[in-house]
Amino acid sequence: MELTHLRYFLTVAELLHFRKAAEKLNMTQAPLSFAIKKLEEELETKLFERTSRSVKLTKEGEFFQNEAKCILARADEAVLRLKKMRTEALSHISIGYNEPSLNSFLPDFLAKCRKGTKLFFPGMQELETSQQLSLLRSGKLDIGFMRPYGFDLTGLKSRLVFREKYVLVMPSTHKLAGKEKISKEDLSLENIILFAKEVNPVLYDRLTAFLATDSLPPPVFRQDARNKSSMLALVEAGFGSALLPASTLKEDHHSFLVKKDLAFPLPPVDIFAVWDEKNPSMLLPKLLKLLPEV
Repeated sequence: MELTHLRYFLTVAELLHFRKAAEKLNMTQAPLSFAIKKLEEELETKLFERTSRSVKLTKEGEFFQNEAKCILARADEAVLRLKKMRTEALSHISIGYNEPSLNSFLPDFLAKCRKGTKLFFPGMQELETSQQLSLLRSGKLDIGFMRPYGFDLTGLKSRLVFREKYVLVMPSTHKLAGKEKISKEDLSLENIILFAKEVNPVLYDRLTAFLATDSLPPPVFRQDARNKSSMLALVEAGFGSALLPASTLKEDHHSFLVKKDLAFPLPPVDIFAVWDEKNPSMLLPKLLKLLPEV
C-alpha cells in the first residue's frame, strides 16, 4: 500500500468529487481514478459509491478514512522525528570539563566552536576526571576536558590542549608574600591546601612528594576542598596557602590574595581533551579540528 494512494483517497473522501480532488492534487482525473481503483483492489473493498451525479463513501470507506488519517499522521510524525534526530546529531554534543578548563582556555574554545559550526548546542557538565572517563566509556559523554594524570585511558583518544604552571596563592599579609619565589624550605610546617586526595590520588602523592624535603619537616597538607573555588575560600578564611593552577586567581578578583611562583619544579597543569574514537557524534570531528594546540 502506497502512502501516495492514501493521500489521494483522503482528498477524494474530503471533497467527494473526483475532478475537484484531481485539481487540488495538481493532476488529471484519469490517474487519480486509476489510483483509487488500485487501492480498492488491494484492499479488496469498495471505498466509494459512484454515480454520474455523486460520489459517496461506503461504510467501509468511512471506516478506512479514519484509519488512513491515522496512518498518514503517524508517517508524517516519523518523518519529523527523523529530521529532528538528524538535526540533533549534527548540533548537540555532550561536553565534560574540570574547573581549570573553565578558568583558562575553554570559554574561548567554545566561542570558536560556535563560529566554526552552523549549529552548536553543547550540553555542559562540570565533572571530576573519574566521572568523565566513566561517562565517555558508557557513551553518555562525547568529549571531556580533564587532567587524566594517573588514570587509565585504555580505549580512548587524548590530546594535550592546555598547559600551565602551579603557583602558591596566599593572603597578601602572609609572611612569605614579599618573596619573589617560594622555596621548599619556605614551606616547612606551612599549611598547604590541596585538592582532596580521592580526586586524583596519583597526582596528590606526586605533588606532596615534590613539596617535601629530606632535611626539614614537610608542610602540613590540608585536603578539605574538592575544587578551586573552595580552596580559594579556605585561603581567604586564613586556613593556609593553596597550590593552584596559575589561571585560577584572576587579577581583577581576590585583591587581598597574591600568587607566588615556586623556586622548584612541579608537574605542569596539563589539560587533555579525551574522547572515544568510536563515538558516532557527527559534530565531534569538527570540534576536534578546532582544539587548541600546545
